[in-house]
Amino acid sequence: MTETQPSSMSEAKDRIITSDIAGASELEKLYLCLSRMVGLHRQLYEVCKQEREAFIAADTRQILEQTSAKELVIETIRHAEADRIRISTLLASIWKRPLSDLTLNFIIQEIEPEDAKGAERFRSSLTALTVLIERAKKLNASNRDFVEQSLEHVRAMKKNVLGESVPQTDTYSNQGQKLAQTGGARLLSTEA
Repeated sequence: MTETQPSSMSEAKDRIITSDIAGASELEKLYLCLSRMVGLHRQLYEVCKQEREAFIAADTRQILEQTSAKELVIETIRHAEADRIRISTLLASIWKRPLSDLTLNFIIQEIEPEDAKGAERFRSSLTALTVLIERAKKLNASNRDFVEQSLEHVRAMKKNVLGESVPQTDTYSNQGQKLAQTGGARLLSTEA
């Protein structure tokens, strides 16, 4: 039995690419890889949401956990992408096309006449991946902006506190008169 032939009726039903397209086995592997990538990007989006919540709560333990989780998911995505490229390289050699031509849109167009259902599955994966990647990028950028704004507030507070705690030097006018101290930061008591 060849690799592209199903061994049973139930396996034939589970096949993603149902026609005799050249490279059907690689197309199935590619679809499974894309499905895995969709799940990983969904997970990345959720981790970014949890990271945002940790930033808002200023929970350093949660921030560290979510940052580590995000790094792990990103590394797993990189491995899945390497698998996708490897599978695409095999498919490119079977189809005798340059790897640069094997975009998902090209694959969809190539298989659609013979396997509309398979093409639709690839199209759905492409759409889901595109949406999830965009959402994760936006949320991650929003998290970065939130952290940058928080750091700017901390710098301003630090400047105010240190500005008050450092003894001010006396300032004199051109006539040698001591000028009144103006401005500067103030430390306020919580009792005030």
